[in-house]
Amino acid sequence: MRIHVYELKIGMFVSELDIPWEQSPFSLQGFDLKSLADIKAVQDVCDYVVIDPARQKRIHGAISNKPAPSFLKAFEDSETSYQKTSSLVKGMMDDIRFGNQLNAKDAKQAVAECVENVLKMPNTMLLLTQLKNQDEYTSQHSLNVCILSILLARHMDYSVEEINRIGLCGLLHDMGKAKVPEEILNKPGKLTADELKIMNSHTTLGRNILMSARDVYPGTVDVAYTHHERLDGKGYPRGLNHEGISLYARLVAVVDAYDAITSDRVYQKGRLHLQAIAILTQARETQFDSTVVLKFIDCLGIYPVGNAIEMKNGEVGVVIEANLNNKTKPKILMLMDAEKNFIDSRILELAKNPADKNGEPYRIHKVLRKGEYGIDLYEFNQQGGFSKAFMDK
Repeated sequence: MRIHVYELKIGMFVSELDIPWEQSPFSLQGFDLKSLADIKAVQDVCDYVVIDPARQKRIHGAISNKPAPSFLKAFEDSETSYQKTSSLVKGMMDDIRFGNQLNAKDAKQAVAECVENVLKMPNTMLLLTQLKNQDEYTSQHSLNVCILSILLARHMDYSVEEINRIGLCGLLHDMGKAKVPEEILNKPGKLTADELKIMNSHTTLGRNILMSARDVYPGTVDVAYTHHERLDGKGYPRGLNHEGISLYARLVAVVDAYDAITSDRVYQKGRLHLQAIAILTQARETQFDSTVVLKFIDCLGIYPVGNAIEMKNGEVGVVIEANLNNKTKPKILMLMDAEKNFIDSRILELAKNPADKNGEPYRIHKVLRKGEYGIDLYEFNQQGGFSKAFMDK
């Protein structure tokens, strides 16, 4: 099984590295991870390794989970990082709005922290991208695109250095919107031709903002300017075709569209995950890069973390952890009984084939829209619902 080095745990057996063994500091070709120091030594020289589950050492009958934080710790650490970066994005956009320069150093540090947290705690970071607040769409969208871009780059086996660059491109791709009047950004009705022209100018404005910043990564300039171009040449602002669109811009374009489609806006309700995936798939080769779209779909899976779902028996929960071995059987935090009454939350692992009180196996019936059955995950979290639910789990 090939995994990222931040997913390593004590007791795992490393059978292959992503560098030649003779270039590594390890004398044995294949070894047990006996301590956190062993894990750190691997992380220092590799991005990905292959582990052999059949040769994992068991400690007191179970693989040690010492390097992996608890649900509660992972969620609280992720939320702290998310809120910190969200505040930074708002501050950056306010600075730009008032004519100040972008602080590229702060942006890089924020993305580096996001990358570290996504690699260590991908499920909780993905969960936070789904707890959306319509009133903070512009800044939250930039952060969500950053996190989703990091997840996708990780899934596409980019190095940690490249993941940081892609995450930075995602974070800064919409900085030009800081110069678009708020009455246009937040207009509830259809934009006029003149208003649409102003809205579309955010790509050029973003390029100019980033070009004037000190020590900014050049790729961010390209992505800000290019993320609304299309492979068929029908995008804006330059009408580039596939030959003129960089891979980073193609990647961010897919993530940007997905988050926009699935988010509530002043003028439209967000669509379900599978609807968003259908739109992206239909636009392969015309608007979006086909390979990137397929990788993104594979990265998120059928039931992404943060999706509220209803079981066939009527019970309701939210996906909190993907199952890489069987994407139809994620881990779910159950919130409601079959009569749609809120319950003391419990975690259901579909991979273990649990049965309900009638002896019937649990099966997912459908994904729910925001607000269905009175479930608003953003409000649930604001009231401490996830922290309480993850306590002691």
